Amino acid sequence: MQNLGTLSNQYETHALSVTANGTIVVGRAVDAQGRQRAVRWRTVGQTEDLNQVYTALLQGGSLLRAAHSVSWDGRYIAGEGYNAAAGRSEAFLLDTWRQGDVNGSGCIDDADLLAVLFTFGSQGSGLTQHEDINKDGIVDDADLLLVLFNFGSGC
Repeated sequence: MQNLGTLSNQYETHALSVTANGTIVVGRAVDAQGRQRAVRWRTVGQTEDLNQVYTALLQGGSLLRAAHSVSWDGRYIAGEGYNAAAGRSEAFLLDTWRQGDVNGSGCIDDADLLAVLFTFGSQGSGLTQHEDINKDGIVDDADLLLVLFNFGSGC
């Protein structure tokens, strides 16, 4: 058991889900007034506020309150938030990988390119079929172009 750290001294944090290999943990941070923020730990002691990481996705007072679940590989985070435009609490699903990042390394490089080329013409490999980037059911030139157009991003 490890202390993951907190968002700041003003927040109490709660871990709610972890990836299969234990490298990514998600949950929520709660301040003294009961306000919640969705959080992620990728490194012990380093707590990320998902509202800051994905601020470009949030508009006009919307807020990610709690991350309840993370996929086995850390790609998808599901939770609950507040949609200011609709004026209500709603579920959210985040795809945290960069477009073209087949293996989730954060860097779109030759490993991603090779993964698409080796599965070209198929539905992709494994249960998640990450090589089918646009999720149209087949690894084809459209997926290859997504890797090529984003090649070098995040590296």
